[in-house]
Amino acid sequence: MNNRPIPESYVDSMPCDESLLVELGRVTWAAARLHSGIRDVINHHRGAPSDAPFDDTLGRALKDLKKLAVRNHRDDQVEWAEEVGQPAVVLRNGVAHAVTYTAEDGRQALMGTRDHGSLRFQIPELREVTRRLIEASMRLPE
Repeated sequence: MNNRPIPESYVDSMPCDESLLVELGRVTWAAARLHSGIRDVINHHRGAPSDAPFDDTLGRALKDLKKLAVRNHRDDQVEWAEEVGQPAVVLRNGVAHAVTYTAEDGRQALMGTRDHGSLRFQIPELREVTRRLIEASMRLPE
């Protein structure tokens, strides 16, 4: 194979279940919004502006928030991290780390890895992940 980049038009020909693309986008967007909220709370703990540069992954940010919450006696944030935030991030990771395969019905599909429940992600499952991420964002104590 030559070293020239493939044309942008190849994006449209990638095998996928197109009915899942909108819902995958929602999962990604909801995770990014949760990440932003966590960043804001961390920066508040640190006395930094909400929009200060931030390079942590979602999982790392959640761990850092929990440490800061423990240190600053914010039991509400510790409880949120353990009972709401972490479960939502685990669900998101199941989607983010899923692998593609051709399902028995002949369609391209996503399957969570064994570490993430071996679940086939279809529209209802993706919508539930999005719902849980939104709920985590809305319940995050400031």
